[in-house]
Amino acid sequence: MIAVALMALTVVTSGCGGGRPEVEGPSTARVQHVANVLDGYRDRGFLAGTIEFPVVGRIVLLAGPADSAWLGFAASMPPSALRFSKDGDLYAARYQVRLRAISGSDTVLSRERRETVRVDDFPETVSREERVFFQDFVTLPPGEYEVQVALRELTSRREAYRSFEVIWPLPADPGTFLSEPQPVFHAVPREAFAQPPPMLLAPRATVSAGREPLKLVVEDGSGEEGPLVVEVLAESDSGVALWRDTVQLRRTENGPATASGPLPQRRVPPGVTRLRVWRPESGIVRETALLVTLDDEWAFPDFRSAADHLRYAVSGDTLATWLAASPSERARHWEAFWIATDPDTTTLPNEFLRRYFDRMSVANNRYTEPGVPGWETDRGRAHVQLGPPDQEIARRPQRPGEFPEIEWRYEESLPFQVRLIFEDSGDFGVYNLDQRSRTALADAAKRLRAEETAG
Repeated sequence: MIAVALMALTVVTSGCGGGRPEVEGPSTARVQHVANVLDGYRDRGFLAGTIEFPVVGRIVLLAGPADSAWLGFAASMPPSALRFSKDGDLYAARYQVRLRAISGSDTVLSRERRETVRVDDFPETVSREERVFFQDFVTLPPGEYEVQVALRELTSRREAYRSFEVIWPLPADPGTFLSEPQPVFHAVPREAFAQPPPMLLAPRATVSAGREPLKLVVEDGSGEEGPLVVEVLAESDSGVALWRDTVQLRRTENGPATASGPLPQRRVPPGVTRLRVWRPESGIVRETALLVTLDDEWAFPDFRSAADHLRYAVSGDTLATWLAASPSERARHWEAFWIATDPDTTTLPNEFLRRYFDRMSVANNRYTEPGVPGWETDRGRAHVQLGPPDQEIARRPQRPGEFPEIEWRYEESLPFQVRLIFEDSGDFGVYNLDQRSRTALADAAKRLRAEETAG
């Protein structure tokens, strides 16, 4: 039994505007949002944890030596899912992964690994970004299995568990050995079927606007020649192809042929999709789930929901055009929006969208009001569109007829000065912009976007 080594990382992906703001305690709105995201992964066949332990993972099958398979399990989590303690000059946390493959009444495979994650400083231990990665490959003989996977945090005993139904060889023309398309961070062709797959799987199979794009890898052991067609299909729109390309198989002497290429990032609107690969000559088709998101914390089931959360970035007319368009037209509108908003086309992530949803997360944490998520409040909107104020002044009423108010001043962080007044007219902790400030915010957001677009 051979397994590839664990990769446990704490990589800080680069942001803009000085990086992510410091995060306060989770708001009800954020908790509900993260719960919905985890439910989405769970509904599509992934291992998914809880709010307190937001692990996401999946399993894959690739051709192994002789007639066996390589069974791979990959999972990721934010450092905040773990409990860290001081370990010399570092901070350390431990977790355990257990994997069992059961056929009938027999346990064919039992595997357990304990891993330690170490980070340099305390702020990294509370990050909510996908930074800790686990991956393991083991061989599995042909058959039908219940594969049980459990990932446990060893200090708190929090656990994520899922049972997967696995059949090897793959159903539908098993002799072709065409694998499902795999979203990966990195991969190279295998030199032999007995070699553990030299790829770093993307556990969430998620393309994010705020991250480097993923790659697609497909393996083929049939010996057939010719290119493969790869598509991204809109799951909620009857399988309409949002993007299509071809990838060429590269053969090795003793291993499977491999086809790879970048997955589209700006070409596919956010939402739940399916990644499909098929061979034109034989019509053999393989599919896997692919989620297109806007940020680690902001995943949406469909484009309509994503568009609603972009209401502060585009005009009402643009939103109406997006929602009225067909799926294929929507993809073209999305690409045009990406190009128009991306401040640095030499980098692959869209820094504007990264900053936008960083601010959405902070707004949800800080400005939630009774019955209203933070990003939909007036203060949340101002934070998303203009960023945090340079100065915040809270005033209590001094005489009858006055209401509590908060003043935000932008004096240095923007190219121009802005003053906003939020009034709590019911004294219920609900702060709304006064009319003059509402106009000032709209004008400032429009002017700022124009100046950013102009460079």
